[in-house]
Amino acid sequence: MHTRPEGRMTTLKRLRLERQLSLRALGEMLDTSYMTIWRWESMQCEPKWRNVRRLERMFNLPIETLLSNEKATTPR
Repeated sequence: MHTRPEGRMTTLKRLRLERQLSLRALGEMLDTSYMTIWRWESMQCEPKWRNVRRLERMFNLPIETLLSNEKATTPR
C-alpha cells in the first residue's frame, strides 16, 4: 500500500482550506492556474521561488513553516 508523504504542499492545502479559498481563487491570487496549485498540493511539482515568497506574504508565515511538516495556522 502506497502512502502519500506529508510535506510542504499538504501544508499549503491546509492553509488554503483554513482561508476557505478554492484552488481557482488561490491560483488567481498568484496569477497561475488552479491545476498548478493542485499539482503543488499533491506534490507533483514544486512552486517557483517567487511563488513561495508570495505564499509567505499571503499567509503571513515564514518560509520555514511553509516548507515544513508542521501544522501551520494563519494568524487571526
